[in-house]
Amino acid sequence: MATNWDETYEKLVRAALTDYPPTAPLRADVPLPAHGLDSLGMVGLSSRLEDAYGIEFPDGALVPASFATPADLWRVVSGCLANR
Repeated sequence: MATNWDETYEKLVRAALTDYPPTAPLRADVPLPAHGLDSLGMVGLSSRLEDAYGIEFPDGALVPASFATPADLWRVVSGCLANR
């Protein structure tokens, strides 16, 4: 599965995962909750992404489905970038 996110995104997502091998590639379909991203981590990660990209997550995007995989979360981030 191809990815088109940048280093900043990958770095922030990896930092939020407490149980993901640091040398493993961050695949688009990796289940984030299975690797340590809980609800508190979702809030922190969304805040760090907002700061890094100068965006604001819409309220409807702050749901577990948005944080299911790196690809799902990148769709939210890239949608916010497109709408700013």
